[in-house]
Amino acid sequence: MYGKKLLLLFTFCALLATSFLIGCTTIYNPATGKKETFFINTATEVGIGKNVAQEVLKEYKVLDDKKRQEYVQGIGRKIASVSDRQDLTYSFTVLDSEELNAFAIPGGSIYINRGLVDVLDEDEVAAVLSHEVAHVAARHAAKRIQSQMGYQLLMTIALYNVNKQDEKLAKTVAQGSASIFQLVLLGYSRQDELLADQLAIKYTHKAGYNPWGMVTSLKKLHEHSKEDDSWRVLAVFRSHPYLTDRIRAAEAEAGALVD
Repeated sequence: MYGKKLLLLFTFCALLATSFLIGCTTIYNPATGKKETFFINTATEVGIGKNVAQEVLKEYKVLDDKKRQEYVQGIGRKIASVSDRQDLTYSFTVLDSEELNAFAIPGGSIYINRGLVDVLDEDEVAAVLSHEVAHVAARHAAKRIQSQMGYQLLMTIALYNVNKQDEKLAKTVAQGSASIFQLVLLGYSRQDELLADQLAIKYTHKAGYNPWGMVTSLKKLHEHSKEDDSWRVLAVFRSHPYLTDRIRAAEAEAGALVD
C-alpha cells in the first residue's frame, strides 16, 4: 500500500514537472554565444509584442513625417538584415517626441524618438537602431519578462486578440502589457547594455556604416546629459551611470574592428 502511494506521488510529481516544462526550450543564442532556456518562443514573443505596441501608442504619437520615417526604416532594414536573429520581422518607427530615446519591445518592433533622430547623423542613427536590434537578437526583453512575470499571464497576453470584447480579460492584458512596456523603458543591466553596444558595432560595420557611430552617438548623448534640459534626455540615460564605461568599451571595440 505504501509502495503504491509512493508510486502515485512520484507519478504526480513527474506529471507536474512535465506540465511546467512544456514550452521550455534550450537554444544556442548566436548573439550571446551561449545556450539559453526560454519558455517564450518566437511566436509567443511576437504575440506579446503586438499587445505591448498598443501601450506604446497610448504614450506616444507616431511622427507624421513620411520622409523621416522612410529614412529610419531604410537604415533599419540594412541593420536587420545582418542581425544574429532572423526568426522574426523587425519594424522601425519614429515617435513624435523630443526625448532623446530609443527602445525595442518584444517581437522586433524598434522605436526611436524624433529628438534623437534630429541630433544624430546617419552612422549614429544606425548605431542606435543596431543597439536596439541587438537587444532583440540577444532576447534581453524575453529573458527579463519571463523572469519577472508569470507564464500564464504571458501566454494570455501573447494569445489575446485586441478585438475581443471580454472587458475583464482586456483589462488584465492591458495591465500586463503596460508592465512589460515599463520594464523595457527601465532598461537592462550594465552587462546587457555593453553586449548590445558590442553587437551594434558589429552590425553597423556589416551593414556598411561607420562602426565609430556608436562612439560618437554615445558622446553626443553624454554631452546632452550635462545640459540643463533633463526633460529631453530623461529616458535615454536608463543605463546611467555607465555611459562613460560604454564609451570606453565602444572605443576599444570599434578600434579593434577597424584596425
